[in-house]
Amino acid sequence: CMGISDLLKNAGYTPEVSTVGDKPILKGVYKVMFVEGKVNEPNQYGQSYTAKFKVVETMAGNDSRSSFPEFVGFFAIDEANAMSAKKGIKKLLNGFFSVGITLDTSSDEALYSSLDSQKGSAELYVSGYKKKAMKQVDGNWVENTEADAKQDFAFLTAKNAVKEAEKVKAKQGHPL
Repeated sequence: CMGISDLLKNAGYTPEVSTVGDKPILKGVYKVMFVEGKVNEPNQYGQSYTAKFKVVETMAGNDSRSSFPEFVGFFAIDEANAMSAKKGIKKLLNGFFSVGITLDTSSDEALYSSLDSQKGSAELYVSGYKKKAMKQVDGNWVENTEADAKQDFAFLTAKNAVKEAEKVKAKQGHPL
């Protein structure tokens, strides 16, 4: 009769780190619902608006098993960064516009009110991907392999979401 050590050896066992509690990075194309948004207090980086999106449909890629909003964006609303295509509120507004939703930008109050009115009903499309954690070493930005990778996403039109989903599925060898 074989002992445990023989069984482990014969099975080619190698220890693995537990992944319990890890938040998997969603990579793929998703239809999401706008579920939460709020203006944050200003900090040393300026001021931002947090928008949270919950996956309602996985079009391609790995499925979410989270009961919490999977995609969270911090969009700058301070004068210096609000119009940045990468990190400003402009990016969020364009995400809504990409699915035919025009938000009222006649005043700050009107904008936040029109965003509030979209909570729980506005469906958008996003491409989810892993954002590498970066750090500065000797004045250069390099990947920080010690830090956890972060979830990132980009907004898509419905048409491009379908195209991107087909590309992802083709790469994975799924029949379309």
